[in-house]
Amino acid sequence: MPRKKRGQGFMATQGIPLLLMILSIILVSVSTKTVQTLPKAVAAGISGVAQKLFFGVQNFVQRTVFSIRELSQLREEYETLVSKLESFENLERDYVNTLAENKRLKEQLGFLESVSSIKTAARIIAKDPGNIYSSYVIDKGGNAGIEADMAVAAFQNGIEGLAGKVLEARRSSSLVLPIYDGHLYVAARLSRTRVEGLVNGQGNPEEPLIMNYVSMLNAQDIQIGDMVVTSGLDSIYPPGIAIGRVKEIRNPKYGGSSLILLEPALDLSKIEYLFVLERNKQPSDNVPEKPEGQKIGGGS
Repeated sequence: MPRKKRGQGFMATQGIPLLLMILSIILVSVSTKTVQTLPKAVAAGISGVAQKLFFGVQNFVQRTVFSIRELSQLREEYETLVSKLESFENLERDYVNTLAENKRLKEQLGFLESVSSIKTAARIIAKDPGNIYSSYVIDKGGNAGIEADMAVAAFQNGIEGLAGKVLEARRSSSLVLPIYDGHLYVAARLSRTRVEGLVNGQGNPEEPLIMNYVSMLNAQDIQIGDMVVTSGLDSIYPPGIAIGRVKEIRNPKYGGSSLILLEPALDLSKIEYLFVLERNKQPSDNVPEKPEGQKIGGGS
């Protein structure tokens, strides 16, 4: 007998049942109308996936935009706070400066009320650029009774110190020659030993003042740190105004007098207010005039 081929046996045993199963599924689907709703189901599934994807992208975009807006608001609030902080720091700085200014003004006012020889108080408003000695310009002049060669003092760190003298009195301002100028000479004495001399500057505020005409013998009693004040032995500077403290004592090899170097009592670079003093009255100024026809001394 002829043998059956392998493929023909497979179709007879397995292919026919599979074909019948597929056919039955198709018949069932047609009878229940499932084939008609299948495209709609597929379309609904695709639409649902698309909607989910769209809503996801929309939510992401919304969150991103919201985050950007929130970040922008936070940045604006930060900049506002920084600006307010700077304003508060400026206010605090102004408050501290105001307190310091009030303290200085109270000190100056107390000095003004306690010293009877003050002619007027003035404020430094400029330095004269045309003057090689850097004179100070104050805001008071002849209209306030200021005249040339009036002494000028200042109050600093609890000390009444000599600042210089009026070089020129204008109508509403005056030119003040500072004490460190080389052309300014002041009759002075040491407060402790009462040794007298003549003080002048060296033309530079960085250089010490010099006290001349002090004998070497008298210089032996002088100590570093001794205060030198005005002696009042002239018609300009009232007595007792601080000039400076002894910084160094030099004894030249040849000569009979010592040089006393002084640290100025005032730091003029930090002075804002100056006080113009009344002219120093000499003893002869207080002698009454002799009445006409009468002799002094009891004679008749």
